[in-house]
Amino acid sequence: MTIGVLNTWTLEQLPRFNRLLLTGDLPPRALTDVLTADVFPLLDPDPYVYTEQQARQITCLMGLWGSSCVRHFVQRELISAEDTRPLFSSLQVRGDSFRGYLRKVVDRTRTGHPPRDSYRSLFHWNPPPVHVTWMGQTWTSPTSFTDGACRTYTAEPAEVEFFLFLKKTGLLEEAANDFLEPLVTEDLASMEVIERLTAAAALINATHRMFAEFLRLPLERRLTPQYFSDVWRQYTGHWDPGDHPPSAAHDPEFLARDLLTGVNSPHHRAYVRRSYPALGAQDKHRLARIMECTPVPERVLDRAGLTTAQLNSSSAGELARTTQEHPELAACYLLLAEQTRLASSHLIFAKRFVFDLGRERVQAGEPATPVQSGAIGNTGLTEVVMEQLRADRRAHALTAFERIPKGVIVGAAKPPVPVDLNVAVRIGRST
Repeated sequence: MTIGVLNTWTLEQLPRFNRLLLTGDLPPRALTDVLTADVFPLLDPDPYVYTEQQARQITCLMGLWGSSCVRHFVQRELISAEDTRPLFSSLQVRGDSFRGYLRKVVDRTRTGHPPRDSYRSLFHWNPPPVHVTWMGQTWTSPTSFTDGACRTYTAEPAEVEFFLFLKKTGLLEEAANDFLEPLVTEDLASMEVIERLTAAAALINATHRMFAEFLRLPLERRLTPQYFSDVWRQYTGHWDPGDHPPSAAHDPEFLARDLLTGVNSPHHRAYVRRSYPALGAQDKHRLARIMECTPVPERVLDRAGLTTAQLNSSSAGELARTTQEHPELAACYLLLAEQTRLASSHLIFAKRFVFDLGRERVQAGEPATPVQSGAIGNTGLTEVVMEQLRADRRAHALTAFERIPKGVIVGAAKPPVPVDLNVAVRIGRST
């Protein structure tokens, strides 16, 4: 099947071309010429004949091809980073424009996917399947391919690890949200509420620990700030003015958990609204549904007959007694504390891999990166806005419990044992 040939070309030849283009050994036209002559003719003349799975595969492949072209044409100043449409207008695919053909393919996926690469196509449809098994349940993040491979821009081990890392952490977060979502739609018994809150907290804690493990990988597989900013991020350019390149900021599970845990500020609402064009239809409908629900902390406070103001005015001794009388509050605090901790890790990553490096280069008088600036996230978020989002997450409804020892809270909530990442998270087909 020609899709298999296209997939093999993307796995083997696209990284080779990208590496040669990065070193200057080839001009950007070499990539568009080979795509036009050897690759595009292998696509079906009628994109509507593809099955939904095949359409997801083609969407992923064309996303990688398109963003590779954008990166190199912008870097050589052949097109503007602000408006790359002239490039796509010059690329013809089976009698259609590149974007026109891709829009039809995307339509066949029946997912509402944006007509370009996205967080979902790159980090969910692309890598091999991932499984999380814990507390007698199994969650799976499937793949749209069958080869167990991960399609990348450069085939560098650090890039492969990055794709797998985002897919694994995304599934851990999905599992956490599966425990939480019933809490905003159903009236559950107190024991089940506590079990769900502490299970979700344990899964978010596992996500945070996976973050730490990812940053401690051996040097030959470790993502460095230089590689992330100079190589990987430069493949996340705009296809239309103001559109949404792939970014972890579009992780629908993190967006959903912000809403579930009650993050509610003008900054956050703008952040969620800004992400909508990058999401599929199912994700947008789910977020809209959660927005209509009362967040978990408010529901837990209502069940206890308490308010945030009452907690804030309580002494440490009174707060300790409250955790014993209302262990749901203790369990909810553990959840919010883990969510805040993970959000801080996201910001630290952005500072270390984007903003700090960008500042160092400005101070050294070095030129800015050509496609994506080191002064702003690739979704347009500035460092100041990201810091405000972290502050919004820290200012949750149960901050009063920070004033008592964590051991008191743990004793009241009785959380499960931590998730063993080596046992719980697997890559590849189920056995």
